[in-house]
Amino acid sequence: MTAALRVTGLSKSYGSLQALRGMNLEVQPSQIFGVVGPNGAGKTTLFSVVSGFLPADAGEVEIAGKRLSRGQPPPKGSLSILPQDAGFIAELDLGMQLVLYGELQGLSRARAQDEARRVLKLVGLSEVYDRKAKTLSHGMHKRVGIAQAFIGEPTLVILDEPTAGLDPHAAREIRALLRKIQGQRTVIVSSHNLGEVEDLCNEVAILDQGVLVRQDTITGVIGGAQLVVFRLSRPPSDADLVGLRALPFVTDVAWSTDDERLRVAFNADSQPPGPASRDMVCALVDAGVLFVEMKLGKSLEERFLEETRAGAGS
Repeated sequence: MTAALRVTGLSKSYGSLQALRGMNLEVQPSQIFGVVGPNGAGKTTLFSVVSGFLPADAGEVEIAGKRLSRGQPPPKGSLSILPQDAGFIAELDLGMQLVLYGELQGLSRARAQDEARRVLKLVGLSEVYDRKAKTLSHGMHKRVGIAQAFIGEPTLVILDEPTAGLDPHAAREIRALLRKIQGQRTVIVSSHNLGEVEDLCNEVAILDQGVLVRQDTITGVIGGAQLVVFRLSRPPSDADLVGLRALPFVTDVAWSTDDERLRVAFNADSQPPGPASRDMVCALVDAGVLFVEMKLGKSLEERFLEETRAGAGS
């Protein structure tokens, strides 16, 4: 299978600052792929190089098996990107602006008009075609921006912080939209909302200090078979946890006051995750402890902190 995106040995410096340091990354087609990292990890530089906005100092970029010339944009129609702070001209009709984006992708005027209407329908905003950008809410701006990114059905779409600054309802609409198109296009999502990445993505790359720290499936990163996390209705007492600690397969029980979660580590070789979770629930119920949420495995946020702290200490 030809990768939707492959970068090999990619390096980019700004004077003495190395933003990318020999990065290797491969994204398979028809999935939603997450890219996460702390500020300064190299995410924006990576996207800028892949999009042809910046030339790399070294390394190669391939989109759908086609190698890009250094410092040159990808072929028209192969890649689209939605920057975090993308906007539209306030006084112009949105349909006119989307048609222009389509023509810049190499579409004829008639095809660009059809595409503008198609992508607005895709994001549930067909009615704004003749409206000026200044009349839209922030959430509607984001949805139209995503519509713009899908004009011409590009091979690869990069969405940088697609839900940043949105209220919970608008953010949920964006996530629902991305789930609807899952499998139809290769979409790379960069976000500081790690719960969102965990929820949306099939696979994730963790970047730190210009280096790919880890690339794996979401399940592989969070390591779901060795930990159960409970959100309880109240903090537990030591007596409440006696039954959990007595279970032969449990290796550690810890209550965190930072996020008010109870974490129970266990030996999956002694007890598979399903039966282990069942026995833990029974132990809590027997102790009269109510829980409102149970999660198998560490969260992506926890694994992200572990991976990037490890990189900072090396």
